[in-house]
Amino acid sequence: MTALRVLAVSLCLLAGTAVADSGEQWLGRMGRALASTSYSGEFICESAGRSEKLRILHRVRDGRVSERLVSLSGHGRELVRQDDEVVVYLPDQKLAIIDKQPGRGQLLGVLPDLSGPSSPWYEVREAGREPALIGPAVVVVVRPADGYRFGYRIWIDEASGMPVRSELQDPAGRIIERLRFTSLTVGGEITDADLEPGFDRSRLRWVRQAPHGQPAVPAWRAAQVPPGFRLSVSGLQAMAGTRGPVNHLVFTDGLASVSVFIHAPAPGTAPVVGSGHAGVASTYSTVIQGHQVTAVGEVPPDTLRFIATGLKPAGSGRTP
Repeated sequence: MTALRVLAVSLCLLAGTAVADSGEQWLGRMGRALASTSYSGEFICESAGRSEKLRILHRVRDGRVSERLVSLSGHGRELVRQDDEVVVYLPDQKLAIIDKQPGRGQLLGVLPDLSGPSSPWYEVREAGREPALIGPAVVVVVRPADGYRFGYRIWIDEASGMPVRSELQDPAGRIIERLRFTSLTVGGEITDADLEPGFDRSRLRWVRQAPHGQPAVPAWRAAQVPPGFRLSVSGLQAMAGTRGPVNHLVFTDGLASVSVFIHAPAPGTAPVVGSGHAGVASTYSTVIQGHQVTAVGEVPPDTLRFIATGLKPAGSGRTP
C-alpha cells in the first residue's frame, strides 16, 4: 500500500440539483456534497508508477460520519472511521492502530477547498464538460499562481455535484496522482455490520497513538516561507524513535500544507540530509543547530527546502 492518506479517500453526493456557473461555485457545491450523503463504491488510485484499487463505504446518520475503506490490492488493509476516531487495520502485521484525527472529512483534505485565504494563490476555472462515470461531468482546473504548490484537475458530476475523478499535477502539468471511481452507489442502507473489518480482530495487537501535540508557543520560527503560507499549528508530540517530544509545525496557504518535525537526535545517530518521497508526498531533511529537521508535504520539493532551511530557534534573531 502507499501512504495511509491514499486509503482515506472518500466521495459522496449532494441530493438534488443546483445551478453552478463558475469553477469556484462548482468546488463549493462539491464541498457541500462531500458532507451530506451516504454512498459506497470502488476506486483506483495511481501514483508513483503504482496502482491500487480500494472499496469505500461512507455513512452519514444523525450528523455522525462512519467510514470503512478496504484495500483490494495486496494485504487487505483497512481503515475504519467513527467521527474523529480512526482505526487502521494491518492484518499482515497483526496490528491495529487507533488514532484521533479531528477536523473535516478526509477527502476534503485531498480535494481543494478554496473558500478561505488560499484563493489568491490559485486560479480556478471551468474547462468544459466531458462524459464520466454516471453522466456528463464539469471539468474544473485549479492552477497555482507559482511553483510552490501543486494544481488539480477535477471532474464533477453535473447532475449531482459529485467529484468522480481527480488529478494532482505539478507546476509543469505532469500528473502526480490520479483518483478514479469505477463504481458508485449513492444512498441505500449501510449497516453497522457493513462497517466492521472483515477479519478476526481478537488476533491483532492494538496500539493507541499518543495524543496529537497541544497548541504551544513555537520554540522554532520560520525566517522565510513561500508567499501565502503561514504557521497554522505549533505543538509537541511523541514520535517513535526519538528521545523526547518532537516540535511539530504546520505551514499552510489554506489548501497546500507542510508539516515540519524538529528534534534532537539520539547520541550516535547519523543525521538525515536530503530529499525523498513517501507516496505522493515529498520529504526534505536537514540539520539546524544540532537538531534534525524534516519537512513533509504534497508540494514541490523546492517548497519543503525553502521552509526547512529557513527555520531557526525562536530566540535567535528577529522574525522578518
